[in-house]
Amino acid sequence: MTSIPFAQPGMAARDVSDTFTSAEIFNSAIPHPVTEDFPVAADVALPAFSVVGLAAADTLAMATFVHAPGSKATGRLVFSGVGAVDDTITIGATVYTLKAAPTTVAGQIKIGATAAETASNLIAAINGGAGAGTAYGSLTTPHPDVSAQSDAAGIVGIVAKTAGAPGNAIATTETGAAIAFSNTTLVGGADKLGVAPLGITTAPVVDTDVAQRVAIYRAGNFNPDALNWDASFNTDDKREAAFRGAPAPTNILVRKRL
Repeated sequence: MTSIPFAQPGMAARDVSDTFTSAEIFNSAIPHPVTEDFPVAADVALPAFSVVGLAAADTLAMATFVHAPGSKATGRLVFSGVGAVDDTITIGATVYTLKAAPTTVAGQIKIGATAAETASNLIAAINGGAGAGTAYGSLTTPHPDVSAQSDAAGIVGIVAKTAGAPGNAIATTETGAAIAFSNTTLVGGADKLGVAPLGITTAPVVDTDVAQRVAIYRAGNFNPDALNWDASFNTDDKREAAFRGAPAPTNILVRKRL
């Protein structure tokens, strides 16, 4: 991050003055203006002093008044017993097979003395945790699309690594009398809605046909009339509330000049 010296031209020396015009960007030095660099996708142009946030691809875009972060698809696998040799658990394109003693073969899972132990071995295999060669086959690699956690003894929670509706297409199936998924796919994944305000561009972003990184203000006291807004910020109240609840270290105040 870069802290901007208060003595730079265009910054107000106090909160209110008859000499300031409505086009001036800063109202005061509190909070002190601070910048940070973020990525911009190819073929994107943004005006100077645009209110921006991170779009679904984690690149800068115009922020919108309505926004939601999206959610990750989840699933649950219940072990009612320890499982049997050659029972299978399929998550996406990856198949896990229960074995009395796993070898080097990828996807083999050791059957434990209890349901909770078998579940724990599966979790370790999915996440690439401790136990390679003993709890699961030594050539097993972490699952590319999901992570796993213990929701309770003998219950494995499956979570898509990426938020969004595509996670709902990850298949979850099993064979065996002592294991059961709650659904045949992960569920509950939702795409990100809109773009939450994160900062303000310090200068025009020129379309260079290639991805780039640009500085945005993460802190400062700004005059809303000098900023560029998405059309959804169509009232003074919406603009003044734009950065409330923004993630740290964003500390931006928006208020009209008197």
